[in-house]
Amino acid sequence: MPLKEFTSNIFLGRNSELDVLQSIASQAASGDASSVILSGKRGVGKTELLKHLFNKLFNDQKDTIPVFYTIKTAFTSVNSFSKDYLSNFILQYLAFQGKAPSLINASIYSPEDLTDIANKSGTQWVVDIIDDYLRILEGGDAIKLFSFVISVPYKSYLNTGAPVIVIIDNFHKIRKLCEPDSKNESKEIWTLFENSIDFRYTPHILAGLRAELRKMFFEETSIGKRLEIVNLEGLSRHDSIELFRYFCKKYTLSCEAEFSGFIGLFGGNPFYIKAFIHAARQSVKTLTDDNFWEIYIREITEGKIYTYWISILRTYIRRFELIKPSLKLFYHLLSNGIDDVFANPSEKISLQREELDHIIELLHRSDTLETGFSAIELSGDEIFNDVIKGLYYREIQKEPLDRIKDLIAGDRRRRIRLAEAPSFDIMIPSTSKAEIVAVKSLQHIAQHFNIPSETTGKLQVALVELFSGVHAKNGSSARRYQVKVSLRENIFSMEVITSQKDFVMTDKDIIHIRTYLDDIRFESIMNGTRITLVKELKEDFTAA
Repeated sequence: MPLKEFTSNIFLGRNSELDVLQSIASQAASGDASSVILSGKRGVGKTELLKHLFNKLFNDQKDTIPVFYTIKTAFTSVNSFSKDYLSNFILQYLAFQGKAPSLINASIYSPEDLTDIANKSGTQWVVDIIDDYLRILEGGDAIKLFSFVISVPYKSYLNTGAPVIVIIDNFHKIRKLCEPDSKNESKEIWTLFENSIDFRYTPHILAGLRAELRKMFFEETSIGKRLEIVNLEGLSRHDSIELFRYFCKKYTLSCEAEFSGFIGLFGGNPFYIKAFIHAARQSVKTLTDDNFWEIYIREITEGKIYTYWISILRTYIRRFELIKPSLKLFYHLLSNGIDDVFANPSEKISLQREELDHIIELLHRSDTLETGFSAIELSGDEIFNDVIKGLYYREIQKEPLDRIKDLIAGDRRRRIRLAEAPSFDIMIPSTSKAEIVAVKSLQHIAQHFNIPSETTGKLQVALVELFSGVHAKNGSSARRYQVKVSLRENIFSMEVITSQKDFVMTDKDIIHIRTYLDDIRFESIMNGTRITLVKELKEDFTAA
């Protein structure tokens, strides 16, 4: 169970979501809480968010009882689930009431032991609950047993008057109890959660795979219309860089790569960032622009990220004869879109239309395909797309690893080069006259680009003001400044990189500099802060 020892030491960019979920506890106290579906892509950090939420509710408030539970894949019967769910609730309830966190991880499942602990805690209603559970268990009615244990939070409120907030991770796995090979009388037994979810003194926060939860709560039932949806996006660019920095420092990995060009590849996914750093520290001590791609290709073709996605795809595509057609489908979606596949599925991917529809349904449930009302597309996960490309090149086209590396890394590098504008890069020593060097350099570059002298003068004044502010804060700590001047589609920009992390200027200084420019931006990067000055040139401007 989550407490401090079960959560990550670094937790970035989730304060707004944490505040929203934390407010449910106070709403429950007044009987006005709604249950919530926490949605988000695989690896985006749903579980970590829920762990931190539980910790805050356990430690920082005393009115609402927090209970955290994870649906386990191993459950194949109502009996095993019910025993685990009930013991989990009782231990966490007693831990919160007695402020004894050690009880949370006590791993006590015996009804006799639970009864003994409840007696010692003076909670007779818990003893009665256990007795009722044993009586229903002996009766052999699985549906009645399931209904009883999931209503325990409600029974807790009736007996104590204290609201309960129930946090359940991997909720989609509850469907395991509803599969055809299970021995339950009801194939949709999970829907018995509806009453507990609706009760406003016992709100539930349910997390799991987006597609599975959408199917359960909106397509197969109408339960979802009464629930709030909180969608967890990837980390921001700033937080992604901070997380990357943290792991580099943790594993004593230095970084000389200009990582700002690559950070977007991870899509703000903490799992990807951590997995990549783990792979990097096993092979290098310093991350550079060149070995970045070596490590990346290895990770998506044989590393942890590769293994992760292969295991997921195998879970959903179990028929061997559908594996290669699925790969072909993915690749055609990447290259040409779904219309090209639908036009002739037997020719494109060696499938009849019925089998194609079946594969699309399976891949949608796996969260690797997005299916709108009339459109089907990949989920927008760049790393997953590269995993698929690697598989396709290796298993369909039979390409060797070196060729796969060239195909994927070469494509990525071409995209970066295409995104680059004509530019000049300058290294300026950090001295009291740094702004003079910068201004003189800017003058020559502006002449090269045919920038009007009046505009050049304004840019030079802004640059002097900026360097004065940067040097005043950096002092002698910075050895040099990196300056990049570029022109793209009538947008003239100057990037100044300082080694000071999270550098900011006063609002007064920023407002003053903006009198000469159209925009000034501050961005945290791997090795400090990038400050970008932007000036839009007139439409009739013609570059040299």
